[in-house]
Amino acid sequence: MPPSIEVPDAWVSQSETKAQDLPAGWLADFGDPRLEAIVAEALENNQDLQTAAAQLEVARQAAIKAGARLYPFISAGAGGSSQGGYEGGGTTTTSGVSLDIVWEVDLWGGIRAGKASGLADFEASGSQYAFARLSLAAQTAKAWFQAVESKMQVELAEQNIELFERNLSLAQARYNAGLTSELDLHLARFQLASGEEFLRKARAGYEQAVRSLEVLLGRYPDAEMELATELAAVPPPVAAGIPAEVLEQRPDLVAAERRVAAAFYTIQVAQAARLPSLALTGSAGSASSDLRDVIGAPDPFWTLAAGLFAPIFAGGDLKANVEIATSQQQAALHQYVQAVLRAFNEVETTLTNDEYLREAEQFQEIAVTEIASGLRQALIQYDVGLIDFTNVLLVQQNSVATQRQLLSLRNQRLANRINLYLSLGVNESIPTGRAAAASPGSGER
Repeated sequence: MPPSIEVPDAWVSQSETKAQDLPAGWLADFGDPRLEAIVAEALENNQDLQTAAAQLEVARQAAIKAGARLYPFISAGAGGSSQGGYEGGGTTTTSGVSLDIVWEVDLWGGIRAGKASGLADFEASGSQYAFARLSLAAQTAKAWFQAVESKMQVELAEQNIELFERNLSLAQARYNAGLTSELDLHLARFQLASGEEFLRKARAGYEQAVRSLEVLLGRYPDAEMELATELAAVPPPVAAGIPAEVLEQRPDLVAAERRVAAAFYTIQVAQAARLPSLALTGSAGSASSDLRDVIGAPDPFWTLAAGLFAPIFAGGDLKANVEIATSQQQAALHQYVQAVLRAFNEVETTLTNDEYLREAEQFQEIAVTEIASGLRQALIQYDVGLIDFTNVLLVQQNSVATQRQLLSLRNQRLANRINLYLSLGVNESIPTGRAAAASPGSGER
């Protein structure tokens, strides 16, 4: 557990409502195969995720490079030369081959610490890639539901236009019959014009939502995507477990912890750089000349040397490197603690919103039902002259607003549930062919 954080044994905002265990893969909870296909397409084609995958490969190669100094550097060489005088005389040609070895002995563990730091950085990058993948799945699912809601808002606006046109016809008929004033005609036309204006906004919002989704999928944003006709049902409440589990489940927190470890090893590297170093060099090969070729085989040779080097004065550079690495390790630790606090806040907030939005939707459904009944009564009373058109207009405005709000609440509940899964680090369970967490290996050149 991170220092300086007192963590409760259970989530403060966990509802007492009977909840099911966290799913192994949250996408299946929505029961929409098309949604699963859309998320799979995004994970395959999204350019930002492919960029993250390339950066992960960079981190893997950096980890390999950091460990390479533990092994001898072996190289082969071949060469030749010719020598002669301007005033005649013979020309001497020499040639040879050699095998050279250079190896820095890891006396103080600095090289091993550098390898461990590189490996920790790679593990952090792997966890960050996993979180980017999970975030993309969540973003795509929310964008899908947003597009579906936008489509339903357009359909609702079109239905309201039909209602407003009937209102105008009714007001015109009553005006022609002398049963109402010209005011009702103006109000009905105002209502219809306002409805038409909202319909244009709804269509623009729909196209924008679809295009945003298409970009996530790596498609051209032509707003021609086929969508579901209804929003998915919100899955049953989930048991969020205990706060400590989030530290192990969320890839971004694992990444932050690995960065702390990498920074710790970097301190050891900087400390080792202030101590003496030992390097071994060796060479073996053969050399020949024209004369040697005449009288016998080329001469073999070998050399072996060792060098001990100790820093004496560097103007404070080496000490400053230790201080920098120490401060960076402290910064990484504080960043980790802050990331943990943000994660706890996200879970508590989404748990609270899950319950609030569920109750809000229940009351909104009641409001939609009641206002629909009230609208039917208002139209009947207006038709027989018991109320004027302003009363009908007011009831209809409330009816339209409550229907729009109900659609919005249903989408908010879906988005909040996805946010809850993301904040808990639950996997979406879409298989991938990319071996993102492959070992960095140790034998590459």
